[in-house]
Amino acid sequence: MPVRFSIGLVLVLALAPVRGDQPQPETPMVDLNVIAVDSHGQPVTDLTRDEFQVTDAGKPQNIVFFRHNSAKLRQARPTDAHEFSNRRGTNIPHATVILLDLMNQGFATRGISSGQLSRYLDSLESADYLYLYILTIEGRIYPVHGLPNREAVTPQPGQPWTRDSKRLLDDAIREVTRVRPTYMDVALRVQLTYRALEDLAAQLSRVPGRKNMVWITDGVPLTLGPMRSDTGDYVDFTPLLRQLSAALDRSGIAIYPVRQVMMGSPDTVGDGPGGGPAGGRSGLGSIDTLEQFAAMTGGRPDAGKDIGAAIKQALSDMQTSYQVGYYPASKNWDSKYHKLRVTCKRKGVRIQSKTAYYAWPEPPGTRAEQAVNMAATTTFDAAEIGLRATLTADPNQAHAARIDAHVDANDIVLANEGDQYTGQLRFAVVEYTIDNRANVSALNSLDVRLNDQQREQALADGISVTENLTMDDNIRSLRLVVFDRGSDTVGSVSIPLKQASPTVPIFR
Repeated sequence: MPVRFSIGLVLVLALAPVRGDQPQPETPMVDLNVIAVDSHGQPVTDLTRDEFQVTDAGKPQNIVFFRHNSAKLRQARPTDAHEFSNRRGTNIPHATVILLDLMNQGFATRGISSGQLSRYLDSLESADYLYLYILTIEGRIYPVHGLPNREAVTPQPGQPWTRDSKRLLDDAIREVTRVRPTYMDVALRVQLTYRALEDLAAQLSRVPGRKNMVWITDGVPLTLGPMRSDTGDYVDFTPLLRQLSAALDRSGIAIYPVRQVMMGSPDTVGDGPGGGPAGGRSGLGSIDTLEQFAAMTGGRPDAGKDIGAAIKQALSDMQTSYQVGYYPASKNWDSKYHKLRVTCKRKGVRIQSKTAYYAWPEPPGTRAEQAVNMAATTTFDAAEIGLRATLTADPNQAHAARIDAHVDANDIVLANEGDQYTGQLRFAVVEYTIDNRANVSALNSLDVRLNDQQREQALADGISVTENLTMDDNIRSLRLVVFDRGSDTVGSVSIPLKQASPTVPIFR
């Protein structure tokens, strides 16, 4: 029997939040992460909302959300006794990820890529929050120096891990190098590549804010020609690209592609013997695919083969950024490819941001359900939205308990509309049973409206959510998942349980 909920929503402010049982219009916000640099390439940190201009498909947009984000570590609020948090005292504040793609490179470029990569990494004076993964030939994500498995801790002083990068990389490549499976045709390889990238995006949801990914690859095709498809027709991978770019965007991941194809090679994914080039028969549009990933995630398009320059740029772009959000008109969700343009009125400022998106209409609640379901299946808590929670048993009623949680308002979108700030949160509770089942509750809504004073109080104290639960005896832990519709970000916090008797749950 699943958890039964009697939900009470309580804000730390004197508000009347809109409850989930009152239908609300689904108004997706387009949320942009913007990098601003001066003529010398140095970050510009003092821009205001009025200095930005956004056009969507050539039409000016009204900016309703603006925030300056810094990569500096924001200290988590200390937890009280018996309180659980997805932000510990020394959480990872951001991440730059290098993905060495063996699956979509030929033999000629694999060696060049790994050699150039290890030489650059060895030269780094600091490698704080820099992580390295391999996309293996059979389509797995393999951590060479991955995110910490459990406690996310601040790197300790001393030599960076990159000083040993050649040995780490050589050992990892030997470990994962296999003969390419005979069943691995190009279409399957594209699908496995997208699936692996989506899995890596889910792992990176542990880290708040922007994540930059340097993807070292020969590329994946946008289409297959008749000679390479099972049906003898063209195969278009654009729907998969749209789906993955949306998942990357939700996780705050910007793609920095570095394409290592040799001079004179065709614009394809290699598909010859052992993974080498196949004379142009494997697919079309690999360069276009990588450019679209960069465009739709706010990364930088491939500017050459210099891996070190791409990593240096990704690390630099992590220092500071701006969040800019607007609500397109309902008719703008027309299933078309929309070009975006973000400019700055201040002279000498260059802008890097997402330059396109697919305006794909979705049934109400789709994004929230997808985000909550993904958070429910991970072995870790998502930390894009800071959460603190306690669980209290009701001493007078068996199986009854209450979750008291605080949502960090600094991590959600509070859009400015007139003299009010509005936010749209969706949340659910997941129960994990002793027989390893995960039961997800129905989604509930908390639509917040704040004035200036209330907003300041929410930023300082958080937004409080209280849920009353009735549980079975076979529950081993709970997880509260919160989704912010404005930024498409997720936070989750897990609460372990231990059973002292068949009837009374005791929480630790």
